Amino acid sequence: MANQDLVYDITKVPELQVKQQTLYARVGDGGLKAVTVRVLSNQADYNLTGLEPRFEGVKADGTRIIDQNGGIVLDPQGGIFRYVFPKQAFTAKGDYVQAFFVLMRGNQVDSTIDLNIKVQANQVEFGINSKDYFTEYDQLIKKVTDKEENFEKNLDQRFGISTDRIKSAEDRMDALEARFKANDYVSHSELKKMMENHALFDLKSLKK
Repeated sequence: MANQDLVYDITKVPELQVKQQTLYARVGDGGLKAVTVRVLSNQADYNLTGLEPRFEGVKADGTRIIDQNGGIVLDPQGGIFRYVFPKQAFTAKGDYVQAFFVLMRGNQVDSTIDLNIKVQANQVEFGINSKDYFTEYDQLIKKVTDKEENFEKNLDQRFGISTDRIKSAEDRMDALEARFKANDYVSHSELKKMMENHALFDLKSLKK
């Protein structure tokens, strides 16, 4: 794994900053490119205990990346963490418009000065698409999707009816209501048959 060592003073005071290295990558890189970052505060080690490092940036094509999965604190007292870049970090040729590391604790946020990142072209591989990459958003979407799937499973287990059966029963109820409104009354046998369909009763209980 390729690694570069970086040092940032969290105060952002220019005079306290160590000369910055430029990070070089090629379109298609990712997963094997890392940086080990030492964070200082007024030139003293910055305590990272309880803080979560993440990377934020705007790529050369304007797409954005906010990644909270690639960072891991190695030495909290010494202010050292490592960050491994995902593939979406290097999908657009050119210089990053802006890039920096963020340290978070709940709603408390601090950040480093800007990083210099240059991404070289890849004229060999094709089909590398650049897009926005938000790990926190993706995790939220997955959480909501999982809840929806679990709800449907629980609903089916509880009432013994599938989505198709609910739709079928709902269509029959709508048809029955339309016939009543049109004074087209159903026969006793038709009504009895509908009432004996337990999916119809289940649906009624769900609608209450």
